[in-house]
Amino acid sequence: MDHEEKHGNGHHATVTVEVNGQSVKLHGKVATGAHIKNSAIEQGLPIKDKFVLEELLPDGKTRVVGDEEEVRLSEGLRFTAHEKDHRVVVSVNEQPVTLHGKTATGAEIKIAAIKQGVLIQQNFVLQEELPNGTSRVIGDNDEVHLREHLRFTAIAPDDNS
Repeated sequence: MDHEEKHGNGHHATVTVEVNGQSVKLHGKVATGAHIKNSAIEQGLPIKDKFVLEELLPDGKTRVVGDEEEVRLSEGLRFTAHEKDHRVVVSVNEQPVTLHGKTATGAEIKIAAIKQGVLIQQNFVLQEELPNGTSRVIGDNDEVHLREHLRFTAIAPDDNS
């Protein structure tokens, strides 16, 4: 880290951003992708500096932030950091949904599905369809080990079918 970045502007404004759903405090007006990841690691997030950093944009899309790329910091920016190579396609309500990483919570699966156009809502009940024809409910905080071809259904909480 060079000294201009830390001491150049004389302002030590602290900005709180979100990385993988957890608050990360950053100092200054701009930070590189590498700096954001390193700050997250220093603040205890279980990510690695070789992970891919993506910014979650207001329209629900994401964009990759390169290690050398500068981001103008503002409160409420949201990022995800995940391993480059671990992408899994699962199905939610018969539609393909791409997930990143080795595990995801029920809430993360629903968020990814919504962003990728599946017509469900965050409060829907998520169920994993098991190979034996039964299903199990996946709570928002329950972790699922991701692998190809997992099948989920998400239904409105008031749907008694």
